[in-house]
Amino acid sequence: MIGTGAGYYIDVAVALEERQQESLDDAPELYAARAVIEHAKGALMLDGINAEQAFRVLSWRSQETNIELRDLATRLIADLGALTDSMAELRTRFDHLLLTAQERIEAD
Repeated sequence: MIGTGAGYYIDVAVALEERQQESLDDAPELYAARAVIEHAKGALMLDGINAEQAFRVLSWRSQETNIELRDLATRLIADLGALTDSMAELRTRFDHLLLTAQERIEAD
Protein backbone atom coordinates (compact mmCIF):
# COMPACT_ATOMS: atom_id res chain seq x y z
CA MET A 1 0.00 0.00 0.00
CA ILE A 2 1.31 3.44 -0.88
CA GLY A 3 0.77 6.30 1.63
CA THR A 4 -0.66 9.62 0.62
CA GLY A 5 1.89 11.78 2.53
CA ALA A 6 -0.43 14.21 4.29
CA GLY A 7 1.17 16.82 6.55
CA TYR A 8 1.02 20.33 7.90
CA TYR A 9 2.62 23.54 6.78
CA ILE A 10 3.23 26.16 9.45
CA ASP A 11 4.60 29.56 8.48
CA VAL A 12 6.97 30.61 11.27
CA ALA A 13 8.46 33.56 9.42
CA VAL A 14 6.51 36.17 11.38
CA ALA A 15 7.25 34.54 14.74
CA LEU A 16 10.94 34.24 13.84
CA GLU A 17 11.08 37.89 12.78
CA GLU A 18 9.45 38.98 16.07
CA ARG A 19 11.91 36.88 18.06
CA GLN A 20 14.87 38.38 16.20
CA GLN A 21 13.56 41.90 16.85
CA GLU A 22 13.21 41.13 20.57
CA SER A 23 16.83 39.96 20.61
CA LEU A 24 17.95 43.14 18.89
CA ASP A 25 15.94 45.26 21.33
CA ASP A 26 17.78 43.59 24.24
CA ALA A 27 21.23 44.05 22.67
CA PRO A 28 22.03 47.53 24.13
CA GLU A 29 21.36 46.30 27.67
CA LEU A 30 23.53 43.26 27.12
CA TYR A 31 26.38 45.37 25.74
CA ALA A 32 26.13 47.78 28.68
CA ALA A 33 26.15 44.92 31.17
CA ARG A 34 29.13 43.34 29.46
CA ALA A 35 30.99 46.66 29.41
CA VAL A 36 30.72 47.17 33.17
CA ILE A 37 31.84 43.58 33.79
CA GLU A 38 34.85 44.13 31.52
CA HIS A 39 35.62 47.34 33.40
CA ALA A 40 35.55 45.50 36.73
CA LYS A 41 37.74 42.76 35.28
CA GLY A 42 40.23 45.40 34.20
CA ALA A 43 40.31 46.84 37.69
CA LEU A 44 41.00 43.39 39.15
CA MET A 45 43.72 42.82 36.58
CA LEU A 46 45.64 45.72 38.12
CA ASP A 47 46.41 43.25 40.91
CA GLY A 48 48.39 41.16 38.43
CA ILE A 49 45.83 38.49 37.52
CA ASN A 50 44.74 37.67 33.99
CA ALA A 51 41.31 38.28 32.46
CA GLU A 52 40.09 34.73 33.02
CA GLN A 53 41.08 34.81 36.70
CA ALA A 54 39.46 38.23 37.13
CA PHE A 55 36.21 36.90 35.70
CA ARG A 56 36.39 33.89 38.02
CA VAL A 57 36.83 36.18 41.04
CA LEU A 58 33.83 38.28 40.03
CA SER A 59 31.75 35.17 39.35
CA TRP A 60 32.75 33.66 42.69
CA ARG A 61 31.74 36.81 44.59
CA SER A 62 28.50 36.96 42.65
CA GLN A 63 27.63 33.39 43.58
CA GLU A 64 28.77 33.72 47.19
CA THR A 65 26.71 36.86 47.78
CA ASN A 66 23.78 35.88 45.55
CA ILE A 67 24.10 39.18 43.67
CA GLU A 68 23.96 39.39 39.89
CA LEU A 69 27.38 39.73 38.33
CA ARG A 70 26.41 42.93 36.52
CA ASP A 71 25.19 44.54 39.76
CA LEU A 72 28.33 43.49 41.62
CA ALA A 73 30.56 44.88 38.87
CA THR A 74 28.58 48.14 38.78
CA ARG A 75 28.96 48.60 42.54
CA LEU A 76 32.67 47.78 42.42
CA ILE A 77 33.33 50.32 39.67
CA ALA A 78 31.31 52.99 41.49
CA ASP A 79 33.26 52.30 44.70
CA LEU A 80 36.58 52.58 42.89
CA GLY A 81 35.76 56.21 42.15
CA ALA A 82 35.89 56.92 45.88
CA LEU A 83 39.47 55.66 46.09
CA THR A 84 40.97 58.45 43.99
CA ASP A 85 42.96 59.99 46.85
CA SER A 86 44.60 56.74 47.89
CA MET A 87 45.27 55.80 44.27
CA ALA A 88 46.95 59.05 43.25
CA GLU A 89 50.42 57.47 43.11
CA LEU A 90 49.15 54.52 41.08
CA ARG A 91 47.43 56.87 38.65
CA THR A 92 50.58 58.94 38.26
CA ARG A 93 52.64 55.84 37.55
CA PHE A 94 50.04 54.48 35.14
CA ASP A 95 49.79 57.82 33.33
CA HIS A 96 53.56 57.78 32.91
CA LEU A 97 53.43 54.25 31.48
CA LEU A 98 50.67 55.27 29.10
CA LEU A 99 52.48 58.38 27.88
CA THR A 100 55.77 56.56 27.37
CA ALA A 101 54.55 53.19 26.01
CA GLN A 102 55.78 54.01 22.51
CA GLU A 103 59.33 54.35 23.80
CA ARG A 104 59.27 50.81 25.15
CA ILE A 105 57.78 49.48 21.91
CA GLU A 106 60.49 51.16 19.87
CA ALA A 107 63.15 49.69 22.18
CA ASP A 108 61.83 46.13 21.66
